[in-house]
Amino acid sequence: MKIPKPVNAAWDWVEGHIRPIALVVVLFIAAGTVLWIPQIAAFVVGVAIGGLVVQMRMAKRLTRLRAEADDLLRENGSLRHEKTVLASGVISSQALLTQRLPVIPDDPEGR
Repeated sequence: MKIPKPVNAAWDWVEGHIRPIALVVVLFIAAGTVLWIPQIAAFVVGVAIGGLVVQMRMAKRLTRLRAEADDLLRENGSLRHEKTVLASGVISSQALLTQRLPVIPDDPEGR
């Protein structure tokens, strides 16, 4: 199923502005329920504050883990490339020439 361009653009915009949108939604729910059911309003505000605190604490760790995953993927790609080049035979025939050692005859005098 193909996503229309305006819908995709709207989702991209929402993805880029998720924090302010979430804040407005939380405040709207809290304002709407504060007069009738104050416990729900307090619960919604508490969940929002707790989620914000957890997100702020985890942001640094998540950034570090993503950078580490990117480095590992990059290293994996370079190793696959090296393996492909070696398997092609171009370098392997040259490597065989450099790996051959000259034969040194045994000393007949026993020194």
